[in-house]
Amino acid sequence: MTRRPKTRRARRGITAVESAIVYPIAMLLMIGTVVVGIGIFRYQQIQFLAREGARYASVHGPTYAQEQGLPEASTQSVMTYLEGLTVGMPGLECTNVSFSSASSPCTVEVTLQYTWTPEGYFQAMTWTISSTMPVTY
Repeated sequence: MTRRPKTRRARRGITAVESAIVYPIAMLLMIGTVVVGIGIFRYQQIQFLAREGARYASVHGPTYAQEQGLPEASTQSVMTYLEGLTVGMPGLECTNVSFSSASSPCTVEVTLQYTWTPEGYFQAMTWTISSTMPVTY
């Protein structure tokens, strides 16, 4: 007569215990990856908007204002232009538009500030990004 090993009965609940340990860790890693990905996406959006704001300000600079009789680009006009390009970014603000004629050619610097609150219970981050471009008009 052969005896059956009792390993089957002794290991009956081990799958549930392993799942209870591994699943929360796996979910935390997946959710963390998604949140970090969203953060990188938002950062890239702010960089793109800073470049677009600098491009807009470079075309609407002092020469443009003098020839067209219109005001040159300001923080408000750049922000108004950028509002048409933003989607789901209510905390974006243009903090600085400055023209520098000290260098040749004349340059413009646009600074944007955005406070991003990650999904979940993470601390908010404030990003300040600048872009400099030569005045082309």
